[in-house]
Amino acid sequence: MSLPIILDCDPGNDDALGILVAAGHSEINLQAVTTGAGHLSGDRTARNAAKTLFLSGQNNVPVGAGALNPLVRERMIAGVLDMTSALDPERPDLEEQEIDPLNSSDLIIKSVLYEDIPTIVTTGPLTNLATALHRSPEIVDSLDRIFVLGGSWGLGNKTAASEWNILCDPEAAHIVFNSGVPVTMIPIDALNHVGITPQLIDRTKAIGGKVSDFAVELLQSLVKTFRPSGTMAPKYMPLNDPVACIVAAQSEIFETHSARVDIELHGQHTYGRTVVDFNLRNDAKANVDIVTRIDCDKTHDSFIDALTRLSNLDK
Repeated sequence: MSLPIILDCDPGNDDALGILVAAGHSEINLQAVTTGAGHLSGDRTARNAAKTLFLSGQNNVPVGAGALNPLVRERMIAGVLDMTSALDPERPDLEEQEIDPLNSSDLIIKSVLYEDIPTIVTTGPLTNLATALHRSPEIVDSLDRIFVLGGSWGLGNKTAASEWNILCDPEAAHIVFNSGVPVTMIPIDALNHVGITPQLIDRTKAIGGKVSDFAVELLQSLVKTFRPSGTMAPKYMPLNDPVACIVAAQSEIFETHSARVDIELHGQHTYGRTVVDFNLRNDAKANVDIVTRIDCDKTHDSFIDALTRLSNLDK
């Protein structure tokens, strides 16, 4: 039986790939896509999601427009954009479906409480989900698990301490991680080992058709904006957001370890850091399952399988 999910995201090129994978994966039943500000402004992320779903042929899936700003901090803007291709620039050439009249947090609440969707996968800031939990705390009892792409047990990727998705709204992350819902965190430390290789792009191109062509454009744009720095930078641009959907559907491709994770909300140099304690010091209680290893080859295979299936569905 396929897993019904809500995908909360901020498209963004890798988020768009996540939508394509969720729409095409044989073990996922994509029920709603909710969006908010993050990689781009909130109005742009909603329209990018609507364009991606229309192109995928799965435009029966509702798209919600959500948070325009974080709960507390000022809104951040992605520093490296590709304004020549994919979804960073405006794309009037791409058709889009209508945006759902419900905003993202209300669409999350409706989907969980009234449509029995027990799993949420997040690939952007956690503002929409934190808002939904605050407005309708009873959804906690209806959720089986939240998969959060974000955070790190080591270094950050936006600051020395903090990863982008968490740093965009640390207060929202604090709410989600302490909600009582089981959380699986997919950190950049593990994601760095699942890269966008030339071979992956070639395999995507070989699928053929409009979904394949769009996915190749997204992958190539991500590679173009990759700015590795430091001795610990990965060799390839990480695939990132589609991996979260694959992890949610395929428990055999990854390993986890439980830990206590707290979000730093006050540090001058560490604001937004995911403070990870695998050793559960001072009788701390684990609140997160952290993905520590992902099988790159199997993830690449699942990525190609999902895009192939989606391409075939559209024929």
